[in-house]
Amino acid sequence: MPRHAFAIGLLVAACGRGSSPPPSTVDSAAVAHRAADSLLAAHKAGAQALATDAKATVAQLLKNPATATFDSLIVVQPAETGNSWPAPVVCGRIGGKPGIKGASTMTPFIYQNRINVFVLDPTNGEAFAALRAKLCDAPGTAPLLN
Repeated sequence: MPRHAFAIGLLVAACGRGSSPPPSTVDSAAVAHRAADSLLAAHKAGAQALATDAKATVAQLLKNPATATFDSLIVVQPAETGNSWPAPVVCGRIGGKPGIKGASTMTPFIYQNRINVFVLDPTNGEAFAALRAKLCDAPGTAPLLN
């Protein structure tokens, strides 16, 4: 190979390196923020359906589900924990004729999904209050639907 061809090859290789774009930098905090915003928007969009499911499921705890009445019903987004958002929950009170376990007053409940429904009763007051404080009333909890 002639010397001038080798020199031209080195010159082309050197020039080619200088013209490539710098490596892109990704702002991971911005990406995480956008992902969190998207997840929260999806949770807000599904809040009404979650409330409807909660009412239908919790009403089945009554002897006569058709008499179910609800108050203080709110769908909330529990606070972020460990860089992840828990699923939304429904917090409220249910009454009926007769009420939960024959109660004549409204009974507080927490609905996470069709399997995880927590109802206040005389045996679980402390545990129920702790769960309510964590899921429904904690700092950073955001209402999605009231």
